[in-house]
Amino acid sequence: MTLLEEERNVSAKLKALAQLALRTQDALMTECGHKDQLVTPPVFGDEVCPAPRDVVLSVHPKYSEKILQGQKTVELRRRFPMPAQSGITLYIYSTSPVQAMVGMAGIKEVQKLPVQQIWTEFKKSALIKYKDFRKYFQRLESGFVLILYDIRPFPQPIQLSRLREEFGFHPPQSFLYIKNDLRKALKNELPI
Repeated sequence: MTLLEEERNVSAKLKALAQLALRTQDALMTECGHKDQLVTPPVFGDEVCPAPRDVVLSVHPKYSEKILQGQKTVELRRRFPMPAQSGITLYIYSTSPVQAMVGMAGIKEVQKLPVQQIWTEFKKSALIKYKDFRKYFQRLESGFVLILYDIRPFPQPIQLSRLREEFGFHPPQSFLYIKNDLRKALKNELPI
């Protein structure tokens, strides 16, 4: 076989393998509601499209109270995972001196915006003084706005000592993805 024939043979095999790979990918991959997310089908009973990952946010008591009273309908963050899916649940951990999980809310939407635009559009629903806002977003060009809905306080705050003992919970500096066992326990705190 000549060198030219060998090159044609290799080229034909590569084309055949590429077509096989594309057919295999189409057969094995499933789209999960996000254009860039493809997953393989379940092997051992896993969900094909995992549920959105719920989060715990640490919120200062003066703001967590306003959220639970329905006065504060957005939460501002210096950072937040993007792209965040709508419909995830936010669990509200009220920081010191309260130190307890106090409620939950749905996140309708997460927007990443320039800091000045955040102030212009959300100052009334964020319930924050301008000097505190500027200090919080100091040295940042953009930040995140979490638009909240279905805000529900827990009947009784769940103290940090109990959360640590029963679930190994450590309060996040900003946010964390909630562990499945804690998420199930917190969802059961509210009467349906």
